[in-house]
Amino acid sequence: MRRFRALFLLSLSIVVLDAAFFAFAHRSTVRAATPASGTLSLTSLPLQWDGFALPATSPNESTCVEGVNCDTFTFTLAPGDYTGKRVRFRITWTNQFNDYDVFAHAGSNAGAEVQSSGDGAPETVEENTFDINRVVSAGVNDTFTIHTVYFAVATIDPYHGVVSLEDISSVNVRTAKHVVGNKSGLRFSRNRTVWATGAGSNAEPSVRVDFQGNGYVGAPRGLTGGTDLWRFDLNPLSPTYDPFLRAATATFDAGGNPTNPAWKGQPDAIMIADDSATLGGDGGGDYDMAVGFSLAGGVLPGAAPTLAMSSLVAANISVQNSADRGDTILRNPAGNILVPEDDREWQEFLGSSVVYMGYRELAGLQSSAKFYVNRSDDGGLTYGPAVLAAVGGNTTGDVTVDQRDGTVYFCFQGPGANGNKEVHVAVGTPPNLLVPPVTYTVVTAATGQNSIANLFPACKVADDGTLYVTYSDGGTGIVLAHSFDHGKTWAPPVRVDEHREPAVKLMPWLATGKQPGSVAVVWLAAEGPDSEDGLGQNNNNSNWKVWMAQSINATMSMPTFYQNVASDHFIHGSNVSVAGLVLSGESPNRNLLDFIQLALDPQGLALVAYGDDHNDFRGQTFVAHQLSGYNLNTGKRVDIKDTDPGDAVNTADPEVKDWRHDARAETRPPILPDIDTPADIVSIDYGCTTIGGLPAISATLRASGLESVPPLGVWRMSFASNPTKPGVSDRADQWFLIAETDDAGNRTFSYGTAARNTDGSITYTKQGAADVGRFDLATRSVTMSVLTAKLNALQTHGTITDKTKFIGLRGFASVDNFVIPVNTPAASTSVATGITDATRGGTTFSCK
Repeated sequence: MRRFRALFLLSLSIVVLDAAFFAFAHRSTVRAATPASGTLSLTSLPLQWDGFALPATSPNESTCVEGVNCDTFTFTLAPGDYTGKRVRFRITWTNQFNDYDVFAHAGSNAGAEVQSSGDGAPETVEENTFDINRVVSAGVNDTFTIHTVYFAVATIDPYHGVVSLEDISSVNVRTAKHVVGNKSGLRFSRNRTVWATGAGSNAEPSVRVDFQGNGYVGAPRGLTGGTDLWRFDLNPLSPTYDPFLRAATATFDAGGNPTNPAWKGQPDAIMIADDSATLGGDGGGDYDMAVGFSLAGGVLPGAAPTLAMSSLVAANISVQNSADRGDTILRNPAGNILVPEDDREWQEFLGSSVVYMGYRELAGLQSSAKFYVNRSDDGGLTYGPAVLAAVGGNTTGDVTVDQRDGTVYFCFQGPGANGNKEVHVAVGTPPNLLVPPVTYTVVTAATGQNSIANLFPACKVADDGTLYVTYSDGGTGIVLAHSFDHGKTWAPPVRVDEHREPAVKLMPWLATGKQPGSVAVVWLAAEGPDSEDGLGQNNNNSNWKVWMAQSINATMSMPTFYQNVASDHFIHGSNVSVAGLVLSGESPNRNLLDFIQLALDPQGLALVAYGDDHNDFRGQTFVAHQLSGYNLNTGKRVDIKDTDPGDAVNTADPEVKDWRHDARAETRPPILPDIDTPADIVSIDYGCTTIGGLPAISATLRASGLESVPPLGVWRMSFASNPTKPGVSDRADQWFLIAETDDAGNRTFSYGTAARNTDGSITYTKQGAADVGRFDLATRSVTMSVLTAKLNALQTHGTITDKTKFIGLRGFASVDNFVIPVNTPAASTSVATGITDATRGGTTFSCK
């Protein structure tokens, strides 16, 4: 049920304050549940108790004061066989505007939480269940507490509590309880984007966090463009602990020289002779990584778990690894995979040095598609022969490995009409940990009501051997299923998400904690109330956010999922492609590519990475870190106080800053010449001016090598106004100013409108001549202005005034037939080619 943090709280605030004062004045009279404890057996009647009669309020369980704004009932299970039994706890009260929350713990209130109920007013009941389903012995995990928190109790209204036993339902369905919004306890850091020199796009990110707290995020640039790697310190004992991901922020000096602490470079970079200039990468089509679960024997103190990476070109998978957290990287361009036409590789470690890689052969029909698994024994640098894991299937989910016995699981979408609704898992059981499985058995983990290609199913095996799969059921919901016996049998699937319907939900990913039954799931969703047309469908009117849910009892018959928004903004305003590489009819928008991911840090909190184009030309990677919620390694609540002031913005600086020398020569692979060029944007400064006493918008683009104006050049500056969704450029009136030269060097200056197309590209339409246009070669810049009245004559989203905040600030420059000089760091011979530069999205500006 959706949390209702209701308007009634405002009207009752005075009453609650009075209640709090009353509670303070009566602290000398400590109150408690009556009775405070009991014993529950297979033959006993339900246990009953009453809460104390006192108005009180407590914002959360961790800070409540026993006997003042919370109380505890403790019960013990008598020895016996409780197989097939579960506990139901229930409290009821009278006033529907009072609000209690209930938490069940193992052992004591300090123990792991096993279940809770925290629905909001108006309501007069909180209840939930947790499974016992085992033989209970005296003194062995037989004690539980029911901790009742007086969340907002404004009147004297004591609750009545009941604890009882009941049979676990044998019906082949599981229905979850959902706690959504602020009361879920989930809170996330400010979302930040990562930066990489010369990257026109970085989407479809992979995420891993090793047991030391080294957090890695990586993403591809596109075929032959290579991949990028970023690192974050998520070790709470480290002096450089960075829970707010401040290292993601890149800063630039006036010359365009960056300080970019998180970026570790391109793992698959191609090197030239003795020079280290980047010439793209040996891959970039797909990317994945894995981290070791232990340290290899004989390593020096202070060593880090191995990081293994892979990068895809259709004809090959190149691989890399690092033993020092990505500071230095060993590369194997050959990859040793030896299967032609590979598609969508995934990786996972077994222990410290063994890495399994699963992938599909990109050839033939679904019915004959082959799925392979290779094993590396040297930390993912070389791989042994391919083992056929399955024949027949479509989209490939990831590979996961049971650290206890080495069982390998490779999940994918089944083939055929009905198979497209099925999650299949290829299960490989090795004879021992020293050798790989030689055969795989394919099992069906779950069957959806619709096609599950939305997009990749995901699978993960927990520390206790429980295997989980998650998938999107045709966009209608995010579903989770699990198996306790290596995939032989599966519990009924359960719905993870709860949204304001209609809504569409896509691209789930999964992580598991050390606490049994603990999972975190992340996905994209567009809710009807947020859509431009109110329909909540995957179309050009959808506005998307990233959502996350976690559970500490996901394997129970009635699990609870705590859900909240992980992104602090709308990340995308258009359709999201679920077509993969197959484009038919009207092309879908692939700016976000095909998946997002999360991983858990040492505190059992999530590091989330996702693609985002709300302020960029194309998809770029953003990151968020969970600050509060459940520690999925212990089952206890954790809360990191948010002391992040945000990134400082100097209003005197240009709104858009860009790397010096990141203009790309459009070759395959692309060249990044380390020289000043007239297309190498360093900054764009926007502002408000007047022309003939009338208001106008101006922009100045500075390029490192604009010492002369070359022929066949383009310098375009974009901006947007009055979005229907905050910060989303594609939901605004989009404008541009453009300077161009023809083949004779003649100059024109224009303004126009822009619009995002269904396929994610942008169409630019010139509307007339700019009112001001000039090059200033002394400052290596081009400046243009347009009267505000001309823009207002074309606006469709609202009139531009002196208070309008402009978003979508970004720029593009290109020069055709640019000659890269001989013996530059990226060219040993003279090269004539087109050269381009596109900036990342900048900050905002307004005239006041």
